[in-house]
Amino acid sequence: MIVQHLASIGLADTTNPYFSKALESSLTEWLASATDQKFRLAHSHQRRNVRHRPSAAMDIIALLAIAAIPTVIGTGQAISAQKRENEAQKEKVKFGIGADLTIDGHMEEASGVLIDGQMFLDHSKSPVKGFPFSGWYFMYPGEEQHMGLVSMTSNDPPAMGWIFVDADTRAVRFGGRKDTVDHVVGPWHWTPNEKYVSLRGSGDGFAAVRADDEGSRWAVYWDPDGSLAQQTPVDRYVPIGLKRQLALGINSQYVRD
Repeated sequence: MIVQHLASIGLADTTNPYFSKALESSLTEWLASATDQKFRLAHSHQRRNVRHRPSAAMDIIALLAIAAIPTVIGTGQAISAQKRENEAQKEKVKFGIGADLTIDGHMEEASGVLIDGQMFLDHSKSPVKGFPFSGWYFMYPGEEQHMGLVSMTSNDPPAMGWIFVDADTRAVRFGGRKDTVDHVVGPWHWTPNEKYVSLRGSGDGFAAVRADDEGSRWAVYWDPDGSLAQQTPVDRYVPIGLKRQLALGINSQYVRD
């Protein structure tokens, strides 16, 4: 700040005969504004050096540059802390899930619903009466400290459950913590554009698979290596992305590097 001040009044040139006096004056104001008494005493001799030894001016400028570093670092840390707080708040925002799915030639954004311990897609050509997914991100209580995903599963009585992937069938399921043991619990998050749900760092790998039940419901699976696709008839397997359906008026994209 002092160097910038001297430059603004045309006295930043060390060869200027008035430079030393101006620097001494600026140092006096700077030290007077310091809140740390030890800091003022430690650097007050630098002000006297400028008066009696003009060649000390460059040393003073170097000192000022170093002294400014904590302020810059402090500002950067404050900004980083604010970004982390913003991100933490964003993780708590509730959202629904949607997926573009074509059935019998009719493409629409089907909604994710929870029923019978699994996530299904409610499509007009293949309706599923389940509880609409209404979830948010929450740290999973485990050694890995994965970011987990939870959702309300009932309103009456109020209940919520963890969203996880069955390690054997690859089905996206929900349940209590005991139900998640030995299955894929995360880390869940969002894709770089924040429009899709991601699992283990990617929004790819999700699929809608038509079940063999009476209603031919479409269930959500996670098939990152494509092994399930190889075992399933083409007309019963559709790659999908799980869209984050935020409440009207909420914009998730407000944390930036």
